[in-house]
Amino acid sequence: MIAIGLMGPMASDSIIFSTGETQAHLAYLIQGRMALEEGQFPLRIAPYENKGLRYASFQFYSQIPYTLGGLIYKFITPNNPYTAYKIMLWGALLIGGLFIYRLSRLLTCDRIAAILAGLSYMSAPYFLNTVHARGAFPEAIAQGILPIVLYYIIRTYNSPKINYILLSSIAWFALATTHIITFIYGSLFFGILGLLLILKQPKTRALRKQLTRVTISYISGWLLGMYFLMPVVLESKYVSMRFYVDQISPYVTNWMTPLANLLSPTALPPTPTGEGITYGLTPAVGWVFLAAWGVVLYYYSSSKTLPSNLSANHTYIFGLLYIFPLALFITWSPINFWHVLPRSLWVTQFTFRFLTHVMWSGALLIGYASILLFKRHLNSRHLLIGILLIVIANRSWLPIPKGHITVNEVLGDPKFGHSGAVDYLNRSSVDTLYGNAQLPLLANTWIPGHGSWDHINNRLLPVVLENEPSWRILPVWKETDNPVLILEGKVVQDTVPNPTTLLVTVLELHSDKNKEIIGEISLNQPRISARIPFTSEKLKNLEFHEGLFRLQFIVKRNIEQGQRPKIELDNFVFEGMSFENTIIPLDVTKDQCMLRGIKTLCKVSVEEQARVVQLPAMYYPRMQRVKIDGRLAEYFPVNYYDYNLVGLRLKPGNHNIQVIFVGLDWANSISFVAWLSVIAIAITLNTNNIKKMSNKTIKK
Repeated sequence: MIAIGLMGPMASDSIIFSTGETQAHLAYLIQGRMALEEGQFPLRIAPYENKGLRYASFQFYSQIPYTLGGLIYKFITPNNPYTAYKIMLWGALLIGGLFIYRLSRLLTCDRIAAILAGLSYMSAPYFLNTVHARGAFPEAIAQGILPIVLYYIIRTYNSPKINYILLSSIAWFALATTHIITFIYGSLFFGILGLLLILKQPKTRALRKQLTRVTISYISGWLLGMYFLMPVVLESKYVSMRFYVDQISPYVTNWMTPLANLLSPTALPPTPTGEGITYGLTPAVGWVFLAAWGVVLYYYSSSKTLPSNLSANHTYIFGLLYIFPLALFITWSPINFWHVLPRSLWVTQFTFRFLTHVMWSGALLIGYASILLFKRHLNSRHLLIGILLIVIANRSWLPIPKGHITVNEVLGDPKFGHSGAVDYLNRSSVDTLYGNAQLPLLANTWIPGHGSWDHINNRLLPVVLENEPSWRILPVWKETDNPVLILEGKVVQDTVPNPTTLLVTVLELHSDKNKEIIGEISLNQPRISARIPFTSEKLKNLEFHEGLFRLQFIVKRNIEQGQRPKIELDNFVFEGMSFENTIIPLDVTKDQCMLRGIKTLCKVSVEEQARVVQLPAMYYPRMQRVKIDGRLAEYFPVNYYDYNLVGLRLKPGNHNIQVIFVGLDWANSISFVAWLSVIAIAITLNTNNIKKMSNKTIKK
């Protein structure tokens, strides 16, 4: 009932809470159902996104939430995906609170203290921020799974029963395939908790067995999720999100987590203007958790002895007392310690995400604090007062509903938009300048976000002011080629002062001084249609080191900083290339291809004038199975603006082509064997238990 009440800001079934990323994640859920109906299992490809070009968002981002959400939408709420979305979030709140309750009861042996611990977790300020203000669907589901993982880690640590190892492995798998950031830092913080427990325990053979069981369960979780985790580990270095992680430190986001706000008793925005990255996002610890930490610290550090029932929990209390302030300090990040950490840890993106670890440690401390304050004399009166205090203390983190986007609007066009549509594009370098291939628009180091998505979605030519460090690096053409740049598109006139000229400029790879203007285009016209030869005479003074050159489009006019003329491109290609490096472009092949289930099937006719075929499928190396006329074939990336699409080099003639996204075959096989092993062990254990119960019954 309390979990339902905490879903209050999402009460409407027709208008979504649309200030954060709710719209994007609702679109993900809708596409999750589409993927299931295609026959995908597990989910890997978003069928609708990026004009159906087989975008592998589910392979790299999240699977469990959209698989379960898609199933609920298909079979339980077939007319309203938002209801399925809300059921998933309600379940995360409920399950997260339930397993904190179970763990707290295990540790404190007190039902009332455990209920208060569970309630404090599900109503934690950051949990409510994640569900409502941020609309971070996978992270909210992960916050519901995290207590399951911790519960079974403790069970595995304290008991030799094999079924706890199996359940712990499955919990780790569920967390990994739900939200990779929560999985990474959950692994780290649970590891720190384990280290603190080891420091307070004698180093015995029993301890080694305990650690072995926990380690086996963690490794088993990796094996179960190998089909998902290995592409993330091995292939994500080529995707767009990795460029974000490598360039932007979480330290730059600490303006959203000033200490005063983190310790505030009510929800407050991080700046006096009331502005944040999204409406209602007010990261805070919550006074309930702060008070619990203070109470437990006082009793633990004072001369007072712990109650007899908590004496066995001495090591857990010690660990939680350190975990809580550590997570709080990292959230605050008052000094830049991030620059000495591996860049892979920058994956967290925002420091406020560490409040997740304040949540679970603080919630368990609530259980201990209740016992310590009331000396095990807790009753229903204490429970009622505790519930009221927790709900009242955290109520201000339930934002007033705000939004105007309807569920039907999202159903009509279920795109991720800037919240995911370009995060998992493969960015492998294309080492050949292909004729007829639409050229990339953005600089090679672009990072995903509003601006980059807008450029890609609207195909905006990247124009710059003079001396601005922004360009695209491209491979140099061959000596036998006669490249001509074709530039056609619409000029948005209200963005262009009069008169304005666009300078097409070629630069050497490492020198801004060595450059040549090879073309000038007036922008004071509704459309542009230019043919610009890249002649050896014009470029004879340039040296193209490493077989690369830089291409830049400079506005010749004084324009205020931040303003740019907008040119919406229809055609941005090189012509005049050799037949071997001229493509049959997507605009032609998309009509020769069809989708049948998870397979892209094409019947393509290749002539002498173009030997490379560009297919309507995004390029992901080693994760696609491509067949030409029934035989496996090598494939490579070919540009279609800023997308890398699958390219094939074919002989003249008619060809039947098949493309399937399969992930990493070897990782799939490991996961398959791991799941068979878990199922076999579980069946064996259950069979043995049934036999034992039958024998006991016969004896009676």
